[in-house]
Amino acid sequence: MTFSKFDSVLGQRDPQSQRKGPASNRPVILLVDDDAAIRASLSIMLANRYEVLLASSATDGLRALRDDVCAVILDVKMKGENGFWACDRMRDKYPLLPVIFYSAFQDVKDPYRVINEHRPFAYLTKGGDPKDLLDALELAVRLYSLVLQSKKATRSVVGEHEPMSARTSERSSK
Repeated sequence: MTFSKFDSVLGQRDPQSQRKGPASNRPVILLVDDDAAIRASLSIMLANRYEVLLASSATDGLRALRDDVCAVILDVKMKGENGFWACDRMRDKYPLLPVIFYSAFQDVKDPYRVINEHRPFAYLTKGGDPKDLLDALELAVRLYSLVLQSKKATRSVVGEHEPMSARTSERSSK
């Protein structure tokens, strides 16, 4: 994949979505891949739109995972633990987090088993059209941002530090 192809895909994006601003204003994504060239090229491609956290292994990806991560791009076949293992561990902590498998190896596991066992948001092939990855990532981030907003709104209504039962008993005693 050439940089001119990346540029042409980025040029098709909404100019508003390409604004550069403080990292805190951009959605955070985690990119986990043991290939340094893939990490470098994807982080360049995504840097205009996202704050990109990079990890070179499944275990490093788990360590880099934060509460504000909106989506994960995860290689499947890596040295050490594979992407399926990492996905399952990530989902233990964040069950609704969108994980996009991005792999050169489509025959690692039966696709139906992958879908049923790991519930990826998408399963894309490296070397495919970068627009497919950008589109899947944009949708994943948009949807998960709504999940995060909902959690934040719920905490503000319910009260993050005070259990519901404490407030209920306090009101009934008045």
